[in-house]
Amino acid sequence: MNEKEAREYISELFSIVGTNSVLVVLPRGKLKRLYCPFWVIAKVDVPPLEKGKEYTVEAVKMTLHLQDVFIIERKAYLVWYFAVKV
Repeated sequence: MNEKEAREYISELFSIVGTNSVLVVLPRGKLKRLYCPFWVIAKVDVPPLEKGKEYTVEAVKMTLHLQDVFIIERKAYLVWYFAVKV
């Protein structure tokens, strides 16, 4: 997928789901929507963020490589570095 196609896909996707929430699957299979701001816990050190500390997600975005990112302290971090606190 080229950059133009990625931008179009992201634009269409976020017109449906938005950038202010995520869907989380709970242990018993229930689905829950969390709206920003919500809390996450860093699973690894991602300077300047530290493993084990809690952070507030300001928004949810997507890179041009179609990877989801959390916006924390006005910077983008890949979502798999965090556990969502429900």
